[in-house]
Amino acid sequence: MRARGRLKQIGGIAALTAAGVLLAGIVGIAAGPSGLRPWLAVLFGIDAGMGGVSMESLRAILPVDIMLLVLTATTFVGFWPGPGMPRRSWMALAIVLPVAGIAVLAATGLAGRSGLMGGLLVLSCLMLAEAASRSLGYVGLAASLLLLIGDFTTTGPQLWPVAVIVAVGYVLLIAWFLLIGMRLLTPHRQGRRLDG
Repeated sequence: MRARGRLKQIGGIAALTAAGVLLAGIVGIAAGPSGLRPWLAVLFGIDAGMGGVSMESLRAILPVDIMLLVLTATTFVGFWPGPGMPRRSWMALAIVLPVAGIAVLAATGLAGRSGLMGGLLVLSCLMLAEAASRSLGYVGLAASLLLLIGDFTTTGPQLWPVAVIVAVGYVLLIAWFLLIGMRLLTPHRQGRRLDG
């Protein structure tokens, strides 16, 4: 039980840090420092025609992208062995997808980052099965689906409808990480069957 509490604590800290990284990405698009722009912010910049970014910008493997994938996997570890009842195989898949995304990104220089959304999709579906986690499951599901759509439909030219999809997904992802971080770090909730 103590190990599980430690995993929740680590996952909660990772979630709040990931939210901070994503918020810094908004500043990066607005203020210009490219090192602060995770690929999700770059997608928005491409579709909105702002931030001085292009499709070529996605070919740069930035430390912020790797950090966001690691933080996502670590956040998911906070739910081990599953939200509610244990679902070790599905949780392992959710955790592995962002980590595998790092390997794919290193190998291809472009693909793999969507491992974040794939893992979030798996975890969100697991959360939907638990009444106490259902609302967070819906937020995560919406964020992952919108960002996957935005990722796959960003082609280079300015596309405002795609920019709106990415922006809404981005905000939902930040909200999800913040809510998850608070949930995992709140001691009085750890005893209840809210997140495991």
